Amino acid sequence: MGTEIDFGWFIPTMGDTARIGDPTSSTPPSLDLFTHIAQTAEDAGFTYLLVPVMPECYEAYISCAMVSARTQRIDMLVAARAGFIAPPVMAKMLSTFDQLSGGRLRVNLITGGDSAEMAADGLFYDHDERYDVLTETVEILKDAWTRDEPFDVDGRYFTARGVHVQPRPVQAPHPPLYLGGMSESARELCASHADVHLFWGDTPANIAKNVQDMTARAAAKGRTLDFGMRLQVIVRETEEQAWAAAEDLISAASAEHRESVQGRWSESKANDRMKELAQAEGHLVGEHLWSGIATVRHGAGIAIVGNPEQVADTIAEFVDAGCSSFCLSGYPHADEAARFGHLVMPLLRERFAVKGARPGGRDSAEDTTPAAALVGSDG
Repeated sequence: MGTEIDFGWFIPTMGDTARIGDPTSSTPPSLDLFTHIAQTAEDAGFTYLLVPVMPECYEAYISCAMVSARTQRIDMLVAARAGFIAPPVMAKMLSTFDQLSGGRLRVNLITGGDSAEMAADGLFYDHDERYDVLTETVEILKDAWTRDEPFDVDGRYFTARGVHVQPRPVQAPHPPLYLGGMSESARELCASHADVHLFWGDTPANIAKNVQDMTARAAAKGRTLDFGMRLQVIVRETEEQAWAAAEDLISAASAEHRESVQGRWSESKANDRMKELAQAEGHLVGEHLWSGIATVRHGAGIAIVGNPEQVADTIAEFVDAGCSSFCLSGYPHADEAARFGHLVMPLLRERFAVKGARPGGRDSAEDTTPAAALVGSDG
């Protein structure tokens, strides 16, 4: 069956839209919206859900917990945002989440977008120091989840006495750790501690080079890494329909909106790369890789655009480059998740061992977790 791959989806906890920058096509954030997107993604065969951490978004831990109680199989990729929560408390929060969800937790190691965003929340570290704080946090999390005896912490940023976290996670030794970022600090932290390095969209050739670099860094530390891609997707029955949908998606964004996007996350190497790719002629990064979204949205803005076969072929190029996990999103998010599940997942199942990708709706699920059985799919 070939390489085993899996797919995640995205819940826009700032609200959804069919046309970026057009308030008439927007849907405000709500638990009903989040649940609808999550259940649609679950039914489409996605195995995990990413929730953002930005000032305009609903709080991520609470959103993830609420959504997890209203789904049956899908994991939550929950942010571990270092510096705001004492690591022993964060360890207990995450292990409790893992227990109550029946092991449906993945942990997203993040440092925040930039200093201004962090300062608004009361943290005043520069870019590299934020990674130092995150490194110390991850080391304490791992100890809290795996050490049998109480231990003390005497770090540069954290001090604690007699740390002994209960409950332990369901997943041993701990839930999988994801990390993105292209700075030297991010690469080193990932090589030392992450299980999955999540790249933002780029060309398959550049991703292959980065996979080689990160593989060597991890090997030097006696570790191995898996690799993933954070991508947008726009799939339609025909290529012409897909490109028309792509252009329509960004057509309502004003010049002021576009200018504000380009000035945000100025300290992020990954976002710098998005801005660079957004300058490509016609926003074409590759035959079916389009950077138009990066002109109207900060963060991961590279989309795969095309008919089902073209989208599947492009994903296969990233698999060949070394990636096995794909965290996708598209607008509106429930509609695009359903299209991807209907049009592209069957093609991928013919070529790869796709985790979790199965037909059927919520009532036909055979692997409901104990927690879901208690709560019920409708919460």
